[in-house]
Amino acid sequence: MTSTTLSEMQNNSPIPPRTADTPTKVYKGGCHCGKFEFECRHPVLEDGFEVLSCNCSICTQRGYLLIYILNPATDFKFTKGSEVELTQYQFKRKVVTHMFCPVCGSGILAKVDPRVNNILIVNARAISELDVQKLTLKTVNGRAL
Repeated sequence: MTSTTLSEMQNNSPIPPRTADTPTKVYKGGCHCGKFEFECRHPVLEDGFEVLSCNCSICTQRGYLLIYILNPATDFKFTKGSEVELTQYQFKRKVVTHMFCPVCGSGILAKVDPRVNNILIVNARAISELDVQKLTLKTVNGRAL
């Protein structure tokens, strides 16, 4: 197994491409118990925009489907609870910080080390009223990162 550097991870990003005219939508979601709620602006998922299905150990175990918020300062906000209240977990090379509700354990989001990029990863399964069976999935080999 080869080691991937932070710069290699940044250059080989699995993030689906988007342009300035890619249609977007505001999605609402949160954890299972309701302690945390959020809104995020993202390209329309129901129109075939790819959602990532990663095979790394945590995504596989927890069943995550991932969307990327490229401008978290403007395109993501908590409407109930706050980021500092979430339980944080890192593993392996500690490039990604996974964040969970401390009450119900729902995985809501993850942050990538800012040396790699300034994005937020949202668990699409935490988005309310999103039919995940209708999403276009792209498999990502997270085990190799």
